[in-house]
Amino acid sequence: MLDGALTVFRKEVLDNIRDKRTVLLGLVYPLIGPLLLGALIMFVGNMVVQPSAREKRLWMEGAEHAPALVEHLKSNGVTIEEPTEDPELLVRTGKIPLVLVVPPDYETLVAGDRTARVKMIVDPSRLGSIVAIGRTLDLVQQYNRILSKERFARLRLDPEIAEVIKVETVSVAGGRAIASIFLNMLPPFLIFTVFIGGVYLAIDTTAGERERGSLEPLLINPVPRWQLMLGKFGASLVFTAVAVAAALFAYKLMFHMVVLADVGIKVNPGVGTFVMIFVLALPIMAFAVALQVIVATITRSFKETQTYLGLLPLVPSLPGMIMVFAPVTGKLWMMAIPTLGQTVLFGALMRGDPVDPLHAAVAVLSTLTISIALLAAAAHFYEHEQVAFPA
Repeated sequence: MLDGALTVFRKEVLDNIRDKRTVLLGLVYPLIGPLLLGALIMFVGNMVVQPSAREKRLWMEGAEHAPALVEHLKSNGVTIEEPTEDPELLVRTGKIPLVLVVPPDYETLVAGDRTARVKMIVDPSRLGSIVAIGRTLDLVQQYNRILSKERFARLRLDPEIAEVIKVETVSVAGGRAIASIFLNMLPPFLIFTVFIGGVYLAIDTTAGERERGSLEPLLINPVPRWQLMLGKFGASLVFTAVAVAAALFAYKLMFHMVVLADVGIKVNPGVGTFVMIFVLALPIMAFAVALQVIVATITRSFKETQTYLGLLPLVPSLPGMIMVFAPVTGKLWMMAIPTLGQTVLFGALMRGDPVDPLHAAVAVLSTLTISIALLAAAAHFYEHEQVAFPA
């Protein structure tokens, strides 16, 4: 019944496999996301979790005015250095993360039970500065608490009378405070891979063959055109699935290497998580390839097809990029929207959150239904002469 579709499928797969450079390039693209994410995790992990020698240094102007504070900082492994140029210029240009400025009357104010105001010059637009600000504030606050206790003891007062409200922090992140940001980056990267994994084949098997003049002879064969379209769709779907599988394998390997690198991020989702993501991604692969086949069919030239399909991956990836910094709780209506439902489900799986079976079922069925509708539309377009002779 589907002999024509299977014949076209085998033809397109074999033709594509023979083009070694195209196959290699198709497997390189899916690796870009894991490489970028892995490099970002290593960079941020080393900066945030394992302070370097540079970050253990603190630049102070007027350190001679606060010998006790300097001694406290040194006891915590901090090396004190004096800025050699204008402190504001050094911080603004990123040469140093921050400068702590101690006023000349610091010791007099502290000894007189008054408030000594220490100025910190910072540039919060730089990640390294943000990390250094947090560490410096923590060290200064530690010393501030020591002085406060001594002052209250000297005045024979209970130190707790100064704490009208005491906040106790209970973290529910389970050790994933930093890692969760990177885990949320995987869904948009993966959606992008879905839409570029087999796009080159979807373009070549329709727009490419049309410009080479090999599509017209294929269409005059005594085979229903919907089978021709289905064979081309199947070939593109296979290479899309291979690209997604390669990307997921690379992500798994990347997380494993990050754990071995010991940068403080101990998150390594299991193989089962990536298998589940692949299964949930199958319908969206069909959706992406069906959409690509339609675009390649109705566009008038190879160049026009490349333009549209080059921009296409950006649209479904945008919700995922937003959710990196503002994760949302999955709602049932979201599951009915292709790519959005999958993005939410992928994010939940990566974070180790429970996935509602109803949500997964709705996402799969909804996307499959829309994919079938798109395939029917593609088959309809294949019946028109426009597929071989665009207006």
